[in-house]
Amino acid sequence: MDHKVVPFDGIGLCFSGGGYRATFFDLGVISYLHKIQYKGKPLLDSVVALSTVSGGTLTGVAFGKAAQDSSFKFDEFYRSFYDTFTPENDKLLPTAVAKLENDDVWKKHPYKKRSLINAFALTYSEMEPFKGSFEVFKGPTDSALKNVCFNATDFSFGLVFRFQNGRGVFGNSPLKASELNQVKYDIQLGDIVASSSCFPMGFEPLVFPDDYYSDHSNEDYKALKSLPKFAKGVGIMDGGIADNQGIDSMMKISERSSVKDHFNLIIVNDVSSYKMQPWLQDESKIKDKTSLQNTFKNILSYFKIKPLYWVVLLVGLILFIANGFGLITGASNPWITGIGAFLTGVGLVLCILGWILNKESQKVLHWVQTAFKDNVPEALIGDIISFERLQIGLLKRMITDRATSTFKMVYDIFLKQIRRLNYEILYEDPSLEHKLITSTVYELNGQKSVYKNTSISKEVKEPPSKALQQAALIASETPTTLWWDKTDIKVKRMDNLIACGQFTTCYNLIKYVAELEGDDITSDDLKKLRKDLDADWAAFNKDPLQFV
Repeated sequence: MDHKVVPFDGIGLCFSGGGYRATFFDLGVISYLHKIQYKGKPLLDSVVALSTVSGGTLTGVAFGKAAQDSSFKFDEFYRSFYDTFTPENDKLLPTAVAKLENDDVWKKHPYKKRSLINAFALTYSEMEPFKGSFEVFKGPTDSALKNVCFNATDFSFGLVFRFQNGRGVFGNSPLKASELNQVKYDIQLGDIVASSSCFPMGFEPLVFPDDYYSDHSNEDYKALKSLPKFAKGVGIMDGGIADNQGIDSMMKISERSSVKDHFNLIIVNDVSSYKMQPWLQDESKIKDKTSLQNTFKNILSYFKIKPLYWVVLLVGLILFIANGFGLITGASNPWITGIGAFLTGVGLVLCILGWILNKESQKVLHWVQTAFKDNVPEALIGDIISFERLQIGLLKRMITDRATSTFKMVYDIFLKQIRRLNYEILYEDPSLEHKLITSTVYELNGQKSVYKNTSISKEVKEPPSKALQQAALIASETPTTLWWDKTDIKVKRMDNLIACGQFTTCYNLIKYVAELEGDDITSDDLKKLRKDLDADWAAFNKDPLQFV
């Protein structure tokens, strides 16, 4: 981007991941950008690019699709999207689960693997905001919004997989192929939303291109599948894994020659949690002191012919034969015959089962030993074998600590570190001076934290009211889900999220205009904008939800 600043001449919006927390905070962002005007037109009309992740992709795809229509009216889009997801109307989760359980759905869509994420993908594709294919973004269009990028992550190279139009690479560089470009606009928007929003642990990856194209006999599809890197499919999952703010994709869009000269502001809308619960070790008492080795031996001891089985068999035979010759009571007794026959049968069955199970257990043991030898690195074999002598209780605690700390590292520490690195790259770029706004869901919730600056900008004429802080707190405490629970409904989570997106955008625009004025970038239009922002801020303080 050129260092010269032309205020609001070309805006790029980044929508982070975060489930519905992101979806409706972002809806609040664009609704306020539609409300506030600069030079006689809504700031939303100056948005030229979108880069979205996960929950933010729901809003990004729906808004981006609607904006391509020549008859687009924001108020109609807003009302339609809002009504689709109100708690009483939102059927996303129950519909997806019902599809997963319905055999007929998968007979009708045999190209898709039967999984929860594909059930969600089919559900999205039937919802009005996400109907249609990516071709809607092929262009040309009268809309200012000509550059969209919906981010996911590939599981072949560990890179951002970009569902994007324009001159940017679709997919990523290692997966770049002319065959991919031939089919990219045929992808359903529902599949794109599902790909971007299928967060780890909650969902499994989709497989590209297998899950994305219904006609596997199509020549373009077969040409793509003939490439070695696509032959067995590429796992595609949540965009938040590699870049939860969509920053890198937006930076790449900003460098395109078609937008470079008119790209003067990036607004990063981030609802990812800045907080982290400390990892706590397992402090439960060790009760089972039996070693793993002895436990394993005890289990195997049941899978063989035991002396007791022979004893039962022999006793049964002796009773049966002896009674038959009258050696016990002087004459054959039917009761003794019955007991002898029963014991003989039980003993025989136990011996046969013991022999069969012993054979099978030896096969299983041999398979485990072979798998262990083939798959465990030689350097670790000694350490793992030493576990055999450990107490079961101690081993359980070791496994628990390793599992919980690994989960914390992958799902929390790793993602937060990526977030920090992306922001460092963004804010250390000298060409972006006076061209950046970061708007976060939690910055106005009034909660003190070592993770964030809780001070309010001096440029804001009045501090956030208690009502505004409460709305921000309700919004920032939204869990990362794609459904509303009873608590969400009780505290009006959806409306508070939208309001939080609105007043947080207003707050950060006030700071941004003040920043421009502080660097002698000013005009009558900017002064009028500042006056309108101040008036809206005062209104938000009185009633945070008044524009929802």
